[in-house]
Amino acid sequence: MSWYLEAGNDSDIVLSSRIRLARNLKDMPFPNKMNDETRKKALDLISEKLLKYSKNNLMRMDIAPLPQTDRRALIEKHLISEDLAKGLEGQGVFISKDENISVMVNEEDHIRIQVMAPGFALENTYKEAEELAVYLEKELPVAFSEKYGFLTAYPSNTGTGLRASVMVHLPVVTSIGRMQKLTDSLSKAGYTVRGVYGEKSQPAGNIYQISNTITLGISESRTLQNFAKMINEVITLERKLRKDYYEKSKDKLEDKVYRSLGELTYARMLPAGEAMNRLSDLRLGVACGFMKDVDELQLMLLLNSIGDASVQKSSGEVLLPKDIDTKRAELVREVLLKKEEKKNDNE
Repeated sequence: MSWYLEAGNDSDIVLSSRIRLARNLKDMPFPNKMNDETRKKALDLISEKLLKYSKNNLMRMDIAPLPQTDRRALIEKHLISEDLAKGLEGQGVFISKDENISVMVNEEDHIRIQVMAPGFALENTYKEAEELAVYLEKELPVAFSEKYGFLTAYPSNTGTGLRASVMVHLPVVTSIGRMQKLTDSLSKAGYTVRGVYGEKSQPAGNIYQISNTITLGISESRTLQNFAKMINEVITLERKLRKDYYEKSKDKLEDKVYRSLGELTYARMLPAGEAMNRLSDLRLGVACGFMKDVDELQLMLLLNSIGDASVQKSSGEVLLPKDIDTKRAELVREVLLKKEEKKNDNE
């Protein structure tokens, strides 16, 4: 089952965890120095090994032939990056059937392994990513230095090549104006805060991606320990603020959440940003315990299926921008009303 269709540990705050490991081929230029021919050569070499990986059946997708809508849909599912979506010849991605694993080839580095899991699950996610990395290190000539560790296109990734990240929902930290202070504090400690789709993206629905920035001179285990400790502090902060806010402004918060439910249930046109903000309200209501009309899994499904490209693909036809907003509203109504219909059938 896909990571975004499950609820994990601390899922009231942490939507998902991701481990990314960067690896490069020895004696080959980094992707930014490659031409079409060398990128294709590297892709085919890596592909031969990935398609033989027995633990997970990985499917190969070459990016260049993909329509732009398909590329955007992969970004919205966090399976590829903006850089890979440029679709140069010889760029590809390998995706597991459940979409928990994606391996980007010839993005910034030759190989970027990504493993995703629901909720706060760094340790198990890292183990799965490491297992695939070790397999590739045995099968391919990987660029490694005894002094510096794994060599990468940018020095910021050299060493372990490890990027741990979590997607967190911080509606109260944001609403009371504490987000910038938190971002500055995390930056000083060696972490970065980005938007919902990572680098160069903006926050949406009070969802942020937090990741480590230091990979040199620190072990993978220490990186994960420090990162987990920091995320637990963020979780504790948001939970405390939620509790205080609900106790002081119970009627105001409940009114806001139920208004958002009404809008999502009956709106006939929904822009993406508005939909994300209203879903953020519902997530907060569920976490505070008073919103019983929807559940967390419905919201996770919607958060990962209402982007413009995802809506376009699900429709099976080319839509104008205004038609995308209409189709998005229809999709949201369909998901939210399913629970109500099931409840009525049981009664």
